[in-house]
Amino acid sequence: MNFHFRKITAFVLAVLMVISIVKYFDVETHLRSWLKNSESNKPKYIVPFSLQDLDGKTRSISEWSERRVLINFWATWCVPCRREMPLLQNLYLNKDAHNIEVIGIAVDENESVEDFIHEYGIEFPILIGQSDAYEIMQQLGNTATTLPYTLVIEPDGLITWRKNTEVKAEDLPAILGY
Repeated sequence: MNFHFRKITAFVLAVLMVISIVKYFDVETHLRSWLKNSESNKPKYIVPFSLQDLDGKTRSISEWSERRVLINFWATWCVPCRREMPLLQNLYLNKDAHNIEVIGIAVDENESVEDFIHEYGIEFPILIGQSDAYEIMQQLGNTATTLPYTLVIEPDGLITWRKNTEVKAEDLPAILGY
């Protein structure tokens, strides 16, 4: 009986101590502040950039500034990137109905990318980058440089949506703005 009482008392004291520490340090406020600051550190507007396409022609992202643009950073060796390609291709095929352009930025070698787009039937514009693409991703808020990384850019350059993982069908309402 006495042993049980000690356990209960120790447990209650431990819980009270944890509550006191949380209140003292106001962990929730610090966590919210940290999350807000990390979100506010992400760029709100696109940084102008240029990369080469598969034909070796230098293309500027500003070429597509008339419309909303979905930019998808990917690689042929990235499994989630492979899974999202049919969805992105379908979105591209319906781009006029949704008033959105789809641009892929492959963090890969030209030959691998050419084989990949033929295998998957990709028709949307593909730009190629290695370290340049990683640098652009970091400038656009993906400091971890994980793939895939997708953004939606408004005609005025405002970044309205971003995701550090595979784009899925349930993301389409947010991407398309409905």
